[in-house]
Amino acid sequence: MGGTRVLMYHAVGTRTAAHDPHNLFVPPDTLRRQLSALLDRGWTPLTLDAYLRGDSPRRSVLLTFDDGYQAFLDEGLPVLRELGVPATVFVLTGLLGGRSEWMPEMPDEALVDADGVRQLAAAGLDVECHGWDHSHLSGTDPGALARNVTDAARALAELTGRTPRAYAYPYGDHDAAARGAVAEAGFEVAFSVHEGAGRFAVPRVDVTSIDTDATFRMKTWRAYPALRRLSGRAPALRSTLHSLIGRAPRP
Repeated sequence: MGGTRVLMYHAVGTRTAAHDPHNLFVPPDTLRRQLSALLDRGWTPLTLDAYLRGDSPRRSVLLTFDDGYQAFLDEGLPVLRELGVPATVFVLTGLLGGRSEWMPEMPDEALVDADGVRQLAAAGLDVECHGWDHSHLSGTDPGALARNVTDAARALAELTGRTPRAYAYPYGDHDAAARGAVAEAGFEVAFSVHEGAGRFAVPRVDVTSIDTDATFRMKTWRAYPALRRLSGRAPALRSTLHSLIGRAPRP
């Protein structure tokens, strides 16, 4: 499990910069190109089962998609099916059929409903837990933790007929209490973003709409997580990297 690169996509879909100020929506053609490049370079995309078993070759990747946007079902799933690539999708069980109300800048993005969750599962994707309502879990009270971990997991199990095994922290935030709640709820693994803390906060590398082919390839380098942490402590280094590599144009 430790040698597998875990990539995190927030969303798939074509959006203008005005409608996606955080660069969350990766266009489907870009997703197709990125995944095709991984396959051409000998990477093996894993199911969650294979990831948890540690049954993976040296160049293996777990593809994860957060938030459960309807756009992923409409525009991302067809790409995965076309390429025959497995993936793990994290949904918000308290907001099914709702909107992305946790983001004031783009609150109207539709989320999958219960039927959409069933469609994702029927397509062979691993549908896992992203909490109840996208609340921050770091420093929260026990009631909010219970709602976003235990209650969210129970609701997803009732919907899919199987116990969820993976958890993705909203915003990537976690602390000892959040990690403890996830472990006690019976999850086998939990994912953060950049800051790891063992099996219940495995770091992921985020992919955004402004990644070029060069930056995407860089994010698969073994040394990239260390480089990312270094650039986080040295903003000038991050600015230099961006100026050298560039960014993908937006519609």
